[in-house]
Formats: sequence, C-alpha cells, structure tokens
Amino acid sequence: MTSGDAVGLSHAELVKLVVELSQQVDSLAVSNERLRAENERLRAEAAKNSGNSSIPPSRDPAAERKRQAEARQAKKARAAGGKNRRPGKQPGDKGNTLEMTETPDEVIVHVPECCSGCGASVDDAEVTAVFRRQVIDIPVPMPVVTEHQAQTRRCRCCRESTTASFPEAVRAPVSYGPRVRAIVVYLLARQHVPVQRTAEAMADLFGIEIATGTVDAIYNDASRRLGGFIDALVAWLRTLPVLHADETTDRVGTATCWMHVVSTGLFTLIHASVTRGTEAIVEAGVLMGYRGVIVHDRLALYWKLKKARHGLCAAHLLRDLASVAEVATQAAWAAGLATLLVEVNVACDVARAAGHRSLAPTRQRAFRSRYDALVATGLAANPDPGRKRSSLQRQSFNLATAFRAHRQAVLRYMYDLDVGFTNNQAERDLRPVKIHRKISSCFRSQAGATRFANVRSYLSTTRKNDVGALDALTRLFNGDPWMPPQAA
Repeated sequence: MTSGDAVGLSHAELVKLVVELSQQVDSLAVSNERLRAENERLRAEAAKNSGNSSIPPSRDPAAERKRQAEARQAKKARAAGGKNRRPGKQPGDKGNTLEMTETPDEVIVHVPECCSGCGASVDDAEVTAVFRRQVIDIPVPMPVVTEHQAQTRRCRCCRESTTASFPEAVRAPVSYGPRVRAIVVYLLARQHVPVQRTAEAMADLFGIEIATGTVDAIYNDASRRLGGFIDALVAWLRTLPVLHADETTDRVGTATCWMHVVSTGLFTLIHASVTRGTEAIVEAGVLMGYRGVIVHDRLALYWKLKKARHGLCAAHLLRDLASVAEVATQAAWAAGLATLLVEVNVACDVARAAGHRSLAPTRQRAFRSRYDALVATGLAANPDPGRKRSSLQRQSFNLATAFRAHRQAVLRYMYDLDVGFTNNQAERDLRPVKIHRKISSCFRSQAGATRFANVRSYLSTTRKNDVGALDALTRLFNGDPWMPPQAA
C-alpha cells in the first residue's frame, strides 16, 4: 500500500495498518538478528583451524597450511637475522659425518694387481701409504639355540635324589628366549607393527618362524609381568608435586575406550578404561586424594578432585581465545588476555633461569591487575541478551566466565615455577594412542587395551630414564624389570 492509498482510510483502518507494519518490522528484526547470528557462526566456523580449535592439522585447508608454513618460515628468518634458511646444513656451519673407529671388527687389505706405470708385479713391493675406508653393516642374524640340562643327583649320605631348577625364562621343552620375546613386544608396542606383520618381520629379519598366536601370547605375558611395575609407578606418582593429566579415545570393537594418562618428564602411566568419568580416576589410583598440582585442560572431571590444586593448560586457553577473537566484538579482550598469558610465561622463563621459585610479588600483582581488567572487559562484552544465547555468544561468555572463576588455576605457572605453561607433556605421552588408532583402528577386547596401556607405560617411562626399549624389555622377560623409585 502506498501513501496515496492510505489517504482515504479511516482512523481505525490506519491504526490497524500501523499495527500490521509494526509486526512486520518486528518480524524482520528477528529474522535479521537470526541471519546475523547465523552469519557470525558460519564465519567463525570457516575461520577454524588447528591453531584456534581442536581441528587436527591434517584437516586444515590448503590456504591455512600455506599461511602457517609462511609464518614458520618468517619466524626462522627472523631468528637467522632476516635470512631464509635452507634445509640441511647452513653455510659456514661445521658439518657432521660418520666417524671411523680405531678398532674395526674386520680388516680387508686391498693390494694393487700391477704397477700402473709399467705393468710389473707389485706383490713384494714396498708399501708407501695406506688409505682407509670403513663400512658399517649388520651381519646376517642367526638364531642361537641354547640347551639347558637340569641334572638329577643322588646324595651319598641319605640317598635322596635332587633335580636342579631351570632358570625362570626356561619354561618349556622348547621356548623363545628373553631377547626374542623383547623384540616381538618392541615391534608390537613401540613400533605399532600388527601381529601378522610382526611374525613376518621376525622371519625376515632373524629367520625365526613364529606363529601369530605365540606373538599374541608373548604380548600378554609382557603385560602380566608389569603388574609390580604399575603398582610401584602409581605409588611413586602420588608423591610428586606436579602431574600432567589428559585423556583421549580409542575403540574396543565398535565401543569407545578411554585412555587416561598421568605423567611427568620422567614417568608415564597410561590407563585404559571404559569410561571417561570418575570411575577411571579411581581405577588408575593416582589422582584420588592427590594433594599436588594437576595440570589439565579444564575438563569438568578434574575439578571434582577437591584436594588437589589445579593448573590449566595455556595452549588450550590460547586456542580458545584465538577462536573467540574471530568475533569482532570480542577481539579486544580475547587478544589482550592471550598477549598477557604469553608475557607472563616469558617473565616466568626469565625468573626460572635466574633460579627463582616464583615471580616477584610486585610483578604478580601487576599481572593480576591487568588480568582482572581484561576479564572484566570480556564479561562486559557479553551482557545478558535477554534470551537464549547463540553458540558463539555461549562460547565467548563461557570463556570469560571461566577466566574469572579459575584465575588461580590459569595463573598457576606464575605462582609456582615448577608448573609448566602448557599440558603438552600429557599430550605427547598420549600420542602413541592416536598412532595405534590410525594403524589398527581398534582393540579386539578391553584386555587388549589394558596390555597396550601397561606396556606403553613401561616403555615411555624407561625411555625417559635413558633405558633403551630392548634392554628394558629384555630385563622384563628376565624377571628383573626396571622399577621407579620406592615411595616413602
């Protein structure tokens, strides 16, 4: 209807028209708000990458991977004084090569066939120089069969017959020795080689034909022998002042299996559970009643551990802040908090290098003041909309609220320099679970998940303590596994 059409309308008709137009405006405003929120959501979704969300790097689009590569190259160039570094050895750097040994296992002498000048024989000629080259190789491995004979002897005094005992590793008329068994478990658990291919590798590499059922039984035996190690490891972890905790999924058949880790720079405990909840914490036996600092990623499960102090992974926080900062109205406080967290960490590194246990109180107060101001700005940028918040609004509001509620945990690394900036330690220790999932897809049983967790706990811990995997596994099958310190 045009303005000319409205001239001849009565007052009642005009009122009705105004009401209808007002309703249309309200409806359009609601639709516009809905479309605006949807547009923000889609823009934020399109902006997600491995740097601001939980998306793995493998799912980053080509443009994002190119941007990240250029950023890494620029960082390297800045570190090199503005010059782009080529791969490999840099000009002017001292090169590294294989070094000769003074005690070779075999020496082969090569004599010239004849004189290069006149063609005469040089069999009895004077040796004026020797040029050396060495080749490092591995001889063809051959299994060594050792026969054990247990004698029975009759006592001259009482005429009683006594039979000698076989060593612990000699348990059957014919069996595989500790080294063979160690290599089998090494291929399975350390290198993630499937059972069938492990049997093939043993035949190809060592000439040992071993059935797949035997391979599986050896793996089970390794897990069974680790019972004492796992108990000692749990007891020792409970005495340490700072622990890193995390969890990730695997599968048992078509069901979800949870792998929980509690670790430090020297010790790793992986526990397989059917649940992600408190029952898994109870089963693992480390964190219930623990009174030290637990560094984690803000999962609600860990906040239930009331006796512990908490430290939050700043890498996760920075990623969440980067995601929120994609929204223009949230960029100021989110980017400001991210900058502050990194600045505090740099100050902590300097203090740690100087031998301090924590930052100076004056610096702590200054950082806290800036922190509180930025969090207040974040809360002010997320007022109550008077209706249900959209997903983006919930994300930014919940993050600002978390920074307010958990200030002590967010800044734990500032108060205690023994606490790391991130939870990367736990994530690195869980990486083998992801590799297993990629290679094998799933476990066949919960017992299979448990044996994987036990053996990986042992191999990760021994490697952190400079014990080679094969040596550690050989010790295990010899009945003398490497053990953590005894808890007081």
